[in-house]
Amino acid sequence: EYGHKYDSSWITRPVKEDESVESILCSHSEKLAIAFNFIQRPVPSIIQITKNLRICGDCREFLLST
Repeated sequence: EYGHKYDSSWITRPVKEDESVESILCSHSEKLAIAFNFIQRPVPSIIQITKNLRICGDCREFLLST
């Protein structure tokens, strides 16, 4: 089966009424950078993501499955 199943245990704050688990986890910069790479390039290329914060466990699992 393809795709990524979100792990909501990595959300460290209360979810607001107008939010969903997916909207919180999908807005992480690592996932946005990879999505941008797939959208902008016909053949996805190597990208480097530099952060000064730790990566959450859900993003790590997503990156390992990509």
